[in-house]
Amino acid sequence: WDTCSPNGPCFVPGNARLVVDRSKYGSFRRNITMSVVSSLRTQPYPNPPRPLPLARKAKTWGENACKLALTATACTLLTCAPANVALAIPQTSTCATESCDGNDSSKKDLRKEYFTKGSVKYANFSNSNLERVSLFGANLQASNLSGANLTYADLGQANLTGADLTGARLEGAIVSSAKFDGAKIEGSDWTDVIVRSDINKELCEIASGTNPVTGVDTKDSLLNNTYRYDCPTKQKHG
Repeated sequence: WDTCSPNGPCFVPGNARLVVDRSKYGSFRRNITMSVVSSLRTQPYPNPPRPLPLARKAKTWGENACKLALTATACTLLTCAPANVALAIPQTSTCATESCDGNDSSKKDLRKEYFTKGSVKYANFSNSNLERVSLFGANLQASNLSGANLTYADLGQANLTGADLTGARLEGAIVSSAKFDGAKIEGSDWTDVIVRSDINKELCEIASGTNPVTGVDTKDSLLNNTYRYDCPTKQKHG
């Protein structure tokens, strides 16, 4: 038995026989003397597989992590993003660290730009293409957005107090928690924009005109939104 592995069982060949001699100790004794009458040879205890070195494990884990990260990134960029959803941009913009107040960006294609949390007060974006652009958290106070294409743009939490949105297109734009106090919206198109109930009601109060590009009536575009019952007609106010 001294050849048995200290960390595991002994392996006895199939042709070995064990004989128990219980003549001297009775049938009900707990301790039984066992004698081996045949020559027992134990099989060698199998060696366990050698573990990988720590450095090799770390390299393997790193390779797997990189593959997983690349797969997730490719999925997000190529297949998982809905076609008509404005993608959120987590980083801040240049205008967030350097003031862009009063800048003239009129009649420009700005689809590759972003103004996340930027300060663009009194800036001129008239007749510019801002389709799908992130203006999340931007300060657009008293800015000129007349005639701008803001289709599917992200205006969430933006400050549009006193902004000029005359003739602007906002189809499908994100405007959650945005401020529109004193904004001009004549001729703007709000089709498929989800507006908070109280904000939608205030916008309906001042809505007028028709968008020169889409031909959609401003009040009608607000009437067709989620809170259409909060957009009363002028007759109801008379």
